[in-house]
Amino acid sequence: MNIAYLILAHNQPLQLKRLVDRLNQENIHFFIHFDRKYKDVASVGNMFGEYRNVVFISEYDVYWGGFSTVRAAQKIMKIASGAPVDFKYYVYLSGQDYPIKSNEYINNFFENSSSDFIAYHRMEHLPDSFRNKYRFFHFLDFKYINPRDKHKSKLLYYINYGFYRRFGKFIPHRSFYKDFVPYFGSDWFTLTDDTVKYILEFVERNKDYSDFMKYTDIPNELFVHNILLNSPRKTNIYDYAKYLEWLNYKKEGELFQSGYSTLKYMDWTDRGKPLPATLDLSYFEDLRKTKDLFARKMDEKASADLLNKIDSELL
Repeated sequence: MNIAYLILAHNQPLQLKRLVDRLNQENIHFFIHFDRKYKDVASVGNMFGEYRNVVFISEYDVYWGGFSTVRAAQKIMKIASGAPVDFKYYVYLSGQDYPIKSNEYINNFFENSSSDFIAYHRMEHLPDSFRNKYRFFHFLDFKYINPRDKHKSKLLYYINYGFYRRFGKFIPHRSFYKDFVPYFGSDWFTLTDDTVKYILEFVERNKDYSDFMKYTDIPNELFVHNILLNSPRKTNIYDYAKYLEWLNYKKEGELFQSGYSTLKYMDWTDRGKPLPATLDLSYFEDLRKTKDLFARKMDEKASADLLNKIDSELL
């Protein structure tokens, strides 16, 4: 059984290399996209020059929340799917993720699994503000209004977002794509080979889908989810049958909790900002107890003690 790790990274190359070295084994292949904006991306690629199972590319300037994140992910997904290797699973990670289960445990888990793992919620079950992700046009690949880009212009940012705050209710809203039911979820997923092929074929056949998603807010939290949840492939998602049962008795304001979704431990509480929290040694017991396979996010400095303890006691 072979596993393809699809990794999107934008900084901390030593942390990325540590992640690859920890997961590396004969049945593993890595497909890495590193943000082209990085000051010395060539040196990062050179770190993996002698790795026969690493494909390293740096094709796009990637902006937080922009469609460039989808482009980069789709690129490495397509390369991996076309590789002369039969992969059972494609695991999408960030460069700041890290395993919290051993390679043997991860292999056994995927050997005995056949489901797709992805977190999702129907938009109708979320606050109305979530629909603004697609109702209005968003331009997060334009660095001067991207809230997390160092080039952000406060004036342009205010003009753009202030306009929607003041006049949004008077502007005609965009409808969602065709007859799709809108879904939202975490951008981290683990998919089977058949599902990856379905996604790539869908995108190729439906160019207007990418055109629509290009101007949504954080499209990496919409793109794959809405392809799968509006297709026959949805029945292969882990706990989907349980989700359908839950719909019959859900309470107002309640959200579905899958047994597994992203297979990744993340902390979205106020324990750390920006969210998700950067994990440090205080999280070790939580990581030891969780059944998730990976954790994010790690920082090569702030998480150093935690990473060492994970290596010595969990892996």
